[in-house]
Amino acid sequence: MRKNTDQIKLIKLRSIANEIELSMIKAILDENNIPYLIKDHGPGGHMRLIGGVSLFGTDIMVAEADVDRANSLLESIIVD
Repeated sequence: MRKNTDQIKLIKLRSIANEIELSMIKAILDENNIPYLIKDHGPGGHMRLIGGVSLFGTDIMVAEADVDRANSLLESIIVD
């Protein structure tokens, strides 16, 4: 079996507890062409498919190469 050396290491950018903050972060990442992956906690992925929201929290994952740029963009609008 051939080893894939083109794998991307994903880093957790933020853990989000509400849909408003999630929408804001997704919009910022989209506007700046930063690819991301949404990872819902527990059964949150199923809840998002059925009801459109997750009550269990969500992680936003970005490529390791993009994490510094994404953090600097988010620091200008979000206070942890």
